[in-house]
Amino acid sequence: MKKMVILLFALSSVLNTFAQKIESDKTVNGERTIICSHENVRSMKDKVVFSVALCLNQRQDGGEHYNISLKTTSLSPITVPKGGKLLIKLMDDSIIELSSIIEYAGTVRDVHNINGYVYSDYTIFPAFPLTTVQIDQICKGVKKIRLETTTGAVDKEFKKDKIGQVVSTEYDLIKSALSQKKSFSDDF
Repeated sequence: MKKMVILLFALSSVLNTFAQKIESDKTVNGERTIICSHENVRSMKDKVVFSVALCLNQRQDGGEHYNISLKTTSLSPITVPKGGKLLIKLMDDSIIELSSIIEYAGTVRDVHNINGYVYSDYTIFPAFPLTTVQIDQICKGVKKIRLETTTGAVDKEFKKDKIGQVVSTEYDLIKSALSQKKSFSDDF
């Protein structure tokens, strides 16, 4: 019985680690920003690892501006130029083209030492504005993405949809959070 309780506790801890959630929900000067957790959408053979998160900026007048954040980790320096493209091929083979507003340059994220072999990886967090119509399209499933970098395009194909599932869950989380009013003085 004791082993069963320990196993259930360990399993619940592992499941909670992978749960999508809202990382930040803040209101400053009447503008509300909601940022969801980056969820890994990789395969074990990937040389460039992608993680996806949905973000929202809501102005005082109620206008909303969504972004999809594509955390990108590479073994070599990586930069997405201002106006860099993100192509998203949907399950119905239609394509959504998004553009970055600023340049995102990779910096050393972490240095690893494995049995004396030292290497570093580089991470960027490019964000791409998108509409609620595009979010709804992405929620139906994504089969391929292509990220424009200064060193060339980085493609990722999916055998099964991962990005659509992440975006769908995080879109629901954001809509739920929006149903609760938030102000600057909350949690003071």
